[in-house]
Amino acid sequence: MDNPLYRENLDSELEEPNVNNTVESMTMFDRSLKRESFRTKYRSFLCVVGGLLVGCFVTVGFCYLFFNLGNKQNCRNVQSSVGASKQYDNQISRMIEDVNKTKEDLMVIHDMRKELVDYLTDIKNTTRKELLIVKTSFDSTLQLLNEIRQTSQQELSKINETRNIAWQFYAEFRNKSKTEQLSRMQSTNQLLEFRTEMRNMNFNETRIIQQWRNESKVRYREFRRKSQQDLMSFQKMRYDILKVLAATDMCVRNETFNMTEPTQPTDNVSTHRDCLAWKQSGSLTNGIYSISPDDKTILNVYCDMTTDGGGWVVFQRRFDGSENFFRDWQAYEDGFGTLHGEFWIGNKYLHILTQVPTELRIDLEAWDGQKRYAKYSSFVIGDAHSKYTLSVDGFGGNAGDGLAYHHGLKFSTHDQDNTQTSTTCAARNKGAWWYKACSHSSLNGEYLKTNGRADQNMGINWEKFKGDRYSLKGSSMMLRRKT
Repeated sequence: MDNPLYRENLDSELEEPNVNNTVESMTMFDRSLKRESFRTKYRSFLCVVGGLLVGCFVTVGFCYLFFNLGNKQNCRNVQSSVGASKQYDNQISRMIEDVNKTKEDLMVIHDMRKELVDYLTDIKNTTRKELLIVKTSFDSTLQLLNEIRQTSQQELSKINETRNIAWQFYAEFRNKSKTEQLSRMQSTNQLLEFRTEMRNMNFNETRIIQQWRNESKVRYREFRRKSQQDLMSFQKMRYDILKVLAATDMCVRNETFNMTEPTQPTDNVSTHRDCLAWKQSGSLTNGIYSISPDDKTILNVYCDMTTDGGGWVVFQRRFDGSENFFRDWQAYEDGFGTLHGEFWIGNKYLHILTQVPTELRIDLEAWDGQKRYAKYSSFVIGDAHSKYTLSVDGFGGNAGDGLAYHHGLKFSTHDQDNTQTSTTCAARNKGAWWYKACSHSSLNGEYLKTNGRADQNMGINWEKFKGDRYSLKGSSMMLRRKT
């Protein structure tokens, strides 16, 4: 046991002797004796107090221990609470971010809604304006239609009145024509009666018959002149009536009227199927006749009543070069020239005329006066869709077969060349024909007044007659229905 007294004595022995130290040592000894006596006297009390202090310290220690453990547990709980609080704060922050984003989206939606409302408002205003415009336009259109309807009704009433007047005029003219026909029949009967009387007379029969013939010719000429005048006025009036009727029907039924009536008067009053029908009815002179080959088309043609039995429809003739045959497709389709001079009847009419069995005759004349002919027992011209294809067969005659090479070919003009090669034969020959590459005949070529001299296949050429370097003086192409 560490005794303070022993320690102090030991220290004093080691130190150097000193008077002061001795005094102090004495004092300390007295103090230690006092302390020793105090400890002895209060030992039990000190033990109790020491036990209590030890108990207190132990208690304090245990308390501190438990308190420290509880504090650590609380720290753990606090830490866990802090972690949960942080997680919660994170959730709250995320929720706040979502809320903020939602607010932004709502703001965008609000702006879009505002823009949509403005757009719909503009559309509404624009639609109202357009509806007002449409309504105004509809009212104007309805008013205009009512005015048109009233005007149309008035025009229709006028047209009906005009039509009735035209029909009355036509009926009166028809009655007048019948009267004139009866008058002509009476004149014929009178002539027959006069002829009968003259036959019954035996006195100077030859002189009387000659006189009667002369008088008959004079009367016939006067009657024919008057008949032609009446016929011209009749056909003119008939043409005007047909135009009025056609215009009336076109306005009432809204249809197209195809005027096929000839625009010029013909030499004959009535109409037959073709020249052969005129021949069979007793007409024996060459001239212009009115025919209707399909009971729809009425046209004037030149009939040859003397060549090869007569009854021929002349559809091409050339003799002096007065007509230009270097024409385009439309001209050859419709026809051109004059029936008393040089002409081409028209491909569309050739198609109509050859829809029945038809024969063809071609007459040729050279510059030296020599004449030849070619005849074919079968002759057909196709329609416009086939480009008026030529079909010919059954050759006869003394001019040589100049069309066999052209059988089955399409018609060609300078503006619509249908040749089978790249050679532009129509432009080269200055005409139109059923060219191949180029031709064995070409009667619509350029009229050359060179006494027959020509380049190869040029001019009015028929190779089998005078060769391919000869241009003829004249040609005539005719067709006739086969019986």
